Amino acid sequence: MFNQLVDRLLVWIYQRSLLKFFKQPGIKDFALLFVIGIGLSVAIASCTPSNSATNSADAVKAPQQVSQKSELKVLKMANQKGMALLNILKAQGSLEKRLQPQGISVTWNEFSSTAPLLEGMGVGSVVFGGGGGTGSVFAQAGDKPFVRVAASTSSTRSSAILVLEKSPIKTLADLKGKKVGFAKGASSQYMIVKALEKVGLKYSDIQPVFLPPADALPAFERGDFDAWVIWDPYTAEAERKLKTRLLADNTTVFGDKAPTESPAFYYASPDFVRDHPEIVKIILEELQKAGDWARNNNKDSAKLLSELYKVDLKTMEIVEERGGERKVLPINNEVLSGLQHMADTFTELKVIPKKIDVKDKNYNWITDQKSSSSK
Repeated sequence: MFNQLVDRLLVWIYQRSLLKFFKQPGIKDFALLFVIGIGLSVAIASCTPSNSATNSADAVKAPQQVSQKSELKVLKMANQKGMALLNILKAQGSLEKRLQPQGISVTWNEFSSTAPLLEGMGVGSVVFGGGGGTGSVFAQAGDKPFVRVAASTSSTRSSAILVLEKSPIKTLADLKGKKVGFAKGASSQYMIVKALEKVGLKYSDIQPVFLPPADALPAFERGDFDAWVIWDPYTAEAERKLKTRLLADNTTVFGDKAPTESPAFYYASPDFVRDHPEIVKIILEELQKAGDWARNNNKDSAKLLSELYKVDLKTMEIVEERGGERKVLPINNEVLSGLQHMADTFTELKVIPKKIDVKDKNYNWITDQKSSSSK
């Protein structure tokens, strides 16, 4: 077969006046090798996938390799006592009504403080919640995945340092060497540090007793520790149920910087913010509606929250009276400034393992909107 092919090749060459060249000795052998080479090249090419074929195969596999936007069927929300707007939102069911046309249901999971809430967010048990800024400092230092999506205005006198009325402790300076109870990684931990600084004491001058609020109240009543650093509604509940004395509150500790030195935030999981920013905006809008309602209806808000928290109505009326403006604010440098002071303080005290930048864009949802609050 190869000989016939060579002969045909010679005829073709002859017809194109190249016969003289190919009549040289050994040219037929050369032509034979030439044809064999062409045949092998064709065979190899037929066995090797082309670039277009390879690209086509990659294109088929691509959807499996590229992260897809997750479909949202259930919105997993987190709430805790002290974040009134989230609890009002839950009780009124307005978020469920807003999302029902999109086929999205809502579940709620209650946490004792921000630190465990962000832990839960890190493992996917919730995708949105709110709490004090201190917990986010600890979470960021621990490389936990979360995003600050909005801030909340602080209430006046919402956090306090209390002692029992019968206690010999009269001033902050008297706390030296004493047991002080508070939730680890919560705003109360930062508050006690700054309160001690005001009277020339250090964090190391006290004996910290770490307890979540629900456990701390009965322990405080028993006298298991000497002073309690806590926030509303627990502050108001302790003041109502027990004979207590106020050593300091967030206003006396932070002065006119209280709103920015002890901020609260709303948090979301990074995947949720990336895949469903429109739902994040809806949640913030509904939170502000809840805030507007609470600000204009203190008595009704107190009644609703007292039933939800299982706290007496008089206590919740006190909480709501000092509830403040109830605004939902966008994340910006101003609201993060106090949080950076907090982070730097904890770094110096070696309370957190490393220095952090709270303005890191990976941990904040910066938008162009001025505010979610009503004008």
